[in-house]
Amino acid sequence: MYGRGWASYFGDHRFAARWGIHFDAQLRNDFSSSARQILLRPGANFYLRDNLFLTQGYLLVRNRDGARALNEHRSWQQLQFMPQWGPLLMNHRFRIEQRWIGVGNTHRYQNRFRYFYRTEVPARGSHFIGLQNELFLGFGPNRGASTYDQNRAYISLGKRFGPIGRIEAGYMYQNILRRDGFTRDHNHIAVISFLSAYRFRR
Repeated sequence: MYGRGWASYFGDHRFAARWGIHFDAQLRNDFSSSARQILLRPGANFYLRDNLFLTQGYLLVRNRDGARALNEHRSWQQLQFMPQWGPLLMNHRFRIEQRWIGVGNTHRYQNRFRYFYRTEVPARGSHFIGLQNELFLGFGPNRGASTYDQNRAYISLGKRFGPIGRIEAGYMYQNILRRDGFTRDHNHIAVISFLSAYRFRR
């Protein structure tokens, strides 16, 4: 059981009728060790509708634990659908990842599927409560002993700043099943994020 802290930026910015850019950056620290992780994830969005779009992207993960450093490279594709039901803002995200994970002096290739669901519940004024869950499933060669990879459940309190974006702080519980299929990590994570969907084209 580990305590961790994540600081993140997530942005989807439309600049043409059909096209936009995605970028997110995250810094993750383990409070119980010197482990640190930096993620940089750019991508290109193609909009089918205002609330339905496809993304193709790349991810660089830099892992450091003391003097040891290992990188991971990913390509990824996703479909994102963001309907609204009354005052509730929802987000369904389906993502497939191709991962090249640094292991010693080489890389191990793996595939992974992720399903993310989020609901934002309006609170007083410009505040909101965020509820989300994300399930990770491995498939194909080198997936490990189990299809199940991990799950992340999250609750947050946030504030909107008009069209610029919103900031939120919350708690995440992360359950990870290691490659042996038996050992689990239970991580408690403090998260602060800035999220923006500012449109460069109106």
